[in-house]
Amino acid sequence: MTGNIIKKERKKELRLERKTLGRRDLIILNRDLCNGCGICAEVCPKKSITIDPASIENGRLLRFPSLKIDTDSCIMCGICTVFCPLNALEAWVYEKRINVNKQKNEKIAMCIQNESIPRLIKNISIDQEICKTNCELNCMESCPRNAIEVTVQKEDIQVLSSTKSNILHWKKIADVKLNTALCIYCKGCEFACPHGAISVNKIFEGSATVDTNKCPPNCQVCMDICPSRAINSTKDGKITLNQNNCVFCKACQNVCPKNAINVTINRILHEPIISATWITLLENFVSYKAASKELAAKSWKKVPNLIESRRRKSN
Repeated sequence: MTGNIIKKERKKELRLERKTLGRRDLIILNRDLCNGCGICAEVCPKKSITIDPASIENGRLLRFPSLKIDTDSCIMCGICTVFCPLNALEAWVYEKRINVNKQKNEKIAMCIQNESIPRLIKNISIDQEICKTNCELNCMESCPRNAIEVTVQKEDIQVLSSTKSNILHWKKIADVKLNTALCIYCKGCEFACPHGAISVNKIFEGSATVDTNKCPPNCQVCMDICPSRAINSTKDGKITLNQNNCVFCKACQNVCPKNAINVTINRILHEPIISATWITLLENFVSYKAASKELAAKSWKKVPNLIESRRRKSN
């Protein structure tokens, strides 16, 4: 018995819940964080997710594409929550512990728990020891999701000389906080920091190009939907795309009315795993070439172990 899925929809939230013996699974969509990029629909193994098109008027985005989930076909695997580049989807598991009158609450997708899909590597490091206030707090100002909060502390320093004494007001950065629930690992803060205090690993690696010859006059839909401010326009109205800040969510490509944008994902940063499900997903989502390359890399890593194993058997 798998249990029926109960769907609860609110203006800003979609919640799927399934209860089984000793277990409760949740998948939650935060609509405020979702831009309807469609990656969740692309990776869903049961094609349970569909995306309603955006509303566009006079080259501007009036309404984001919206996500729908069919509870009749959904298996609550949570692959959509793992791949969401904007942290708009999350999965929770509530389990009753055997012989213990307690409940284990864990933010994890079922596909991660059963090791069919790896955890994606989301990493950002901030070296606060080299932070300086003369950067104008660029990391905080450049963040498109307001995920960085910088606390500045004022200090009074007395400067003495033979003729006079002055008190200078000096500022220093007391703390830098990162809200990982909002961060999309776009590298915007890394490039904005003049002191090299921030390092970010992107989840997806790939390429994004725009053919400005196809762009309709005065169209800025791609700019409106881009979550990382990677798309801007020049003074003469031409669209420019900065791949350094691009998270390769494909939202701009999907919403462009003239198919002027092409986004390709070539690599996914993830923890090591051996899973046929993962390789199949890679072939469909990235490319057969990329999946083959990953398989080849893993095969080479296994060679030393195989050689050592054979050596021991021969002895």
